[in-house]
Amino acid sequence: MALIQCPECSGQISDRAIVCPHCGLPMRDGSISTITPRKARKRRPNGSGTVVKLSGKRKNPFQVRVNTRIDINGYPAYDVIGNYPDRVSAEIALAEYNKAPYNPNDRKKLFSEVFASWYQWKYKAPYEVRGKKTSAQGCAIAAYKKCSQLHGMAMWDIRTQNLQDVLDREDLSFSTVEHVRNLFRQMYKYCIQYELVAKDYSQYTKITKENDNVHGIPFTREELLLLWQHKEIPFVDTILIYCYSGWRINELARMPIDSIDLEERTFTGGLKNRYSRNRTVPIHSTIYDMVCHRLEGNFKSLIYHDGEKDISEKDYRKCFNAALISCGIQTEHTPHDCRHTFNVLLDSAGVDRVTRYKLMGHKGNDINETVYTHKDLEQLRAAVESIKVGHDC
Repeated sequence: MALIQCPECSGQISDRAIVCPHCGLPMRDGSISTITPRKARKRRPNGSGTVVKLSGKRKNPFQVRVNTRIDINGYPAYDVIGNYPDRVSAEIALAEYNKAPYNPNDRKKLFSEVFASWYQWKYKAPYEVRGKKTSAQGCAIAAYKKCSQLHGMAMWDIRTQNLQDVLDREDLSFSTVEHVRNLFRQMYKYCIQYELVAKDYSQYTKITKENDNVHGIPFTREELLLLWQHKEIPFVDTILIYCYSGWRINELARMPIDSIDLEERTFTGGLKNRYSRNRTVPIHSTIYDMVCHRLEGNFKSLIYHDGEKDISEKDYRKCFNAALISCGIQTEHTPHDCRHTFNVLLDSAGVDRVTRYKLMGHKGNDINETVYTHKDLEQLRAAVESIKVGHDC
């Protein structure tokens, strides 16, 4: 075998070569001349990453690498996007990355880590810090604790079914499921904003559990009469205060004492949403003395005390039930039924819908009701005082 010169490119080639390896010129006559050389793989632009086949027997031997930083020595350093079973899959993954580059470490962030960063971003404080928290913060933390099966999963790997499995748990109440789903929606909104996930899977989830907290049981006229007749029994006064003010149980129980203005005869507070917060409800004249009596003494709560000490919500609910039994009321009521009772009393008194929404802290049906309709304190007071009490109700 000897070397000869290609007549086309002047390159040195073997005298036995079928084609010139440099330019592809056929070196022999006949059918062999139709053979075309294999094209070399096109080189990628600098900085666009590479696909490397790892040595040894591996399930996913093709590794996608991208240069994302400079090491301490000033040399380019790479991050691994992932390992794939074949070159085609790796090439596709690299192309997808180059459409919208991301930090590979973000795809490794656990659900628990994302929650911590979301909570810090939203509330400007770590969720582990002890201290007074708003109702929204408390609901978010409680909902997070119910998602323990997701805590150790990478946020990027979580799919709709993983989220739905949490929402379908038999041990969760309807209201808890609502809080969990709301947490999912807020976290995914945050993740989309900061490119921590590729898709909002929370939008495909649904609540399959029956709503067990909407249909309250208002107190009947006869039951209200029994309450008034036995108002000296411990904690009956709190039931009447709730029935004639419409506050949610913790809205009034956690209301700062200085938000109860005895001179103006008003409550100011609220939780849950912007329509509920900072609303003012006049104190009905028939419960005014009860409110004044409960404010006597050094207590933190208008409702959660027994005259001697502050009590927990759990203990209050026991006292609430005991008070109803002592009055001869057999129907199973909850403190939230008092809120339903207030709305029924307003409606029976002929109070218009917008005023009821203002007093209850509900959103109106349209912009005219929510934005352009205003009610002053005297109009609200007239609506509350229109409720009939005792034998007249």
